[in-house]
Order: sequence, then C-alpha cells, then structure tokens
Amino acid sequence: MNKLSAMLERYVAPMANKLARQKYVQAIQSTFLTMIPFLTVGSFALILISPAMDFHEMDPGIMRTFMEGWQWFADFAYGPLNAINYATMSCLALYLAFGMGFFLSKHHGMKGYLPTVLCGISFIVVNAIAPDGSFTTDYLGGTGLFGSMITAGIAFELYRFLYDHKVGRIELQGGNVPPALTESFASLVPVVIVLAVMGLMSTAVITFAGVPFPGLIGALLEPVVSMIDNVFGVMILSLLVMVLWWFGIHDSVITGPLTPFLYHNLSVNMTAYAAGTAAIALPYVLTEPFWWTFMAIGGSGATFGLALLLLRSKSKHLKTVGKLGIIPAFFNINEPIIFGMPLMLNPTMMFPFVFAMTANGVISYLLMDIGLVARTFVYPSWNMFCPIGALLATLDIKAVLLVIGLIIMDMIIYYPFLKVYEKQKLQEEAEVAK
Repeated sequence: MNKLSAMLERYVAPMANKLARQKYVQAIQSTFLTMIPFLTVGSFALILISPAMDFHEMDPGIMRTFMEGWQWFADFAYGPLNAINYATMSCLALYLAFGMGFFLSKHHGMKGYLPTVLCGISFIVVNAIAPDGSFTTDYLGGTGLFGSMITAGIAFELYRFLYDHKVGRIELQGGNVPPALTESFASLVPVVIVLAVMGLMSTAVITFAGVPFPGLIGALLEPVVSMIDNVFGVMILSLLVMVLWWFGIHDSVITGPLTPFLYHNLSVNMTAYAAGTAAIALPYVLTEPFWWTFMAIGGSGATFGLALLLLRSKSKHLKTVGKLGIIPAFFNINEPIIFGMPLMLNPTMMFPFVFAMTANGVISYLLMDIGLVARTFVYPSWNMFCPIGALLATLDIKAVLLVIGLIIMDMIIYYPFLKVYEKQKLQEEAEVAK
C-alpha cells in the first residue's frame, strides 16, 4: 500500500493536479458553477408545466384533484414558464461560450467585456448557421456544448495572439478619449480577423460535412458518449474517482472534464421529455443529477449512510465527526467526514469509501436501463437532499424509494469496516485517557 501510495503521489498526483489547474477545464467548471441558479430555475419551470400523471386516468380522490389542479396551472402558466425553461436550459452552449470568454480573459488578466462578447458571437457564427444559410437554434442547447467549447477556445486564443502582438492596432490620440473606446479601436482589426476565420470555418465544415460544426463534433464524439453512458462506464468512472479521492486527489479532476458530457446528456433528456417522451424511455441514464443524486449520496463516497452510523459511534472522536458532518451531508457536502475521520489514506475504510458509490451507480443504472425507475431530466442542483432531488429529477416516486434503499445499503457496506475502525479509535482514546 505504501509503495502504491508513493507511486501515485509521484506520477499520478502531479498529472491530475496539472489537469485540474488547466485553464480550459477551470473555465468550463467555473461557467457551469456560475450557471447553477439558472439551471435550477429552468429545471423547476419544466417540472411545473409537466404534471407527473394524467388525471383523466385516475380514480376520483385527493390525488386526482391535485393532479387536475396541477394540469390547470400548467396550462395557465405554460407560456412564461416554457420561455424560462427555453431561455435557460435550451441555450447552455451559448452561455458556455460567453462564460469561457469571460473566465479565460480573467485568467490572462485581460480587461474589458470584448473577449467575452467575441467568444459568444464566434459561437453563433460557427454553430448557429444552418447549411442553407439560415439561423438555427438546434445547437444552442446541450447538443452544441462540445462545439461551443472548441469554438470559444479557438476564438479566444486567436484574439489574444493578435491583441498581444498588436496586429492592426489603432491608437487613438488625445487625453479625453474614453478607455472603452480606446480598447474598442485597438481591438477592431483582431475582431475582424477572428470573425472572418470563424465564418470561413463554418463554411468549410458545412461544405465538406454537410452539417454545422457542432453536428460534426457531436457525430465524432458520439462513440465516446456511448462508451461512458453504460453500466461499465459508470463503474469505471466511479472507481477511478474514488480511488484518486482516497489518495487525496479531489474528485473534480475527473468530474470536471466529465461535466460537458453529463450536461449534454441531461439537456438531450430534457428536450426529449418536453417533446413528449416518457421519462423511462429518455435517451441517456448518466447525467449530472444521476451522478450527484443517485451515486454520491451525501457527497463523493456516498457518505450519508456513514454519517448516520457515526452518530451512534461509541468513539468520542467518530461521534463528534458525525455530529459535525450530518447537517452538511444532507446537502452532499462531506469534507468534515472525509477529513475528520479521516477517510483519505485510511486502509480500514478504503473498501467502502471506494465501492459504496460504485454500487449505487451500478444498481441505479441497471434499474433505469430496464425501465423500472424513470431517468433524470431535471437538475435540482448538486446539493439538494438526495431523496427530494430524486423525485424532482425524475418525477417518479420509485426514484425516492431507490435512494432510500441505497442509503440503507451504504450503511450496510460501511458498518463492518466502521466497527473495525471504531475499535482502533477506542483503543487510542483509552491509551490517551491513562
């Protein structure tokens, strides 16, 4: 174990930390984190206009009356709520382009709003023009995320190169010229060049591929998405994330680059559900809410069940950790438990820490894959208490029962290992008390 730990610290940790600090990964992560309030509002708007059951098929009673009232409200408020859902969830790729422009310019210490706007306009030029030359909204949402990342990255780096080398820079003389106007004229030629390149790029892709740029990128990445969205992909990703976490490498090293894939799948599911597809027949299982609601229950490692067990521990240390960690665990925050026990580099707790979340993922995936539990199409937010989040993400009461069952299973997985570790802590506390 010591040799393995030393090898990971020497070879894997530096590479993983370098990836986590990579400016594009950080820009993508920061953009999605910033957008969480809008994603939450957009998701709830879809819930409100999508009654879980058809009241016409229900027997008279309180439930039928409730569903009938929900349907009346959905019909009444459909217009504005659908607009909110479309303006938030159906424009993810466009907002990602703006966000990458903002956070990349911030990373390089560039001032002004121009790089942000340029990345957004570049996205529209390359990703929102149909083969017939008309404007299309087909790729403004999740299907355009990969194209958005590539387009924004190319546009920003080209602009930064031209700006830094003062290509075509126009200097305005005079002390009374506003700084914003000075920067605008200084950037005029670089902006023209960037947009010209984006236009040529769009034309070239449509000419040779017959589809807009995001359609081409989506086709190329479809094997990758399919490879991840299966039970073996879920298992491998979970094991990789948790093994690295056990060695002290934060889960964002894997979940960060994975985020665009998860949001892509969620957006496609949401669009399909809004178009009338049943929740059990949506295209994808592995989405952002699937990961945080059905797998990481209580935080990475599925430690909510462990937090409940710690409250009953005979060890003062472990019971204190449980008291400190139980409230954050309701919101999928488990750093007090991970660092308080600790779980990292703890040989006794390695197996449950790594495999509890993996077991959650495998069981949840299989049940959703066979249609026994509805798939996710709403993102309640990563820190929503998981049983509630499961209901909101699927509008399926069976999903709530599944999460409760998974918490019980996690407690069973953690229990024998915790008792062994508890015995060790009791011995330590007894020695200190002498």
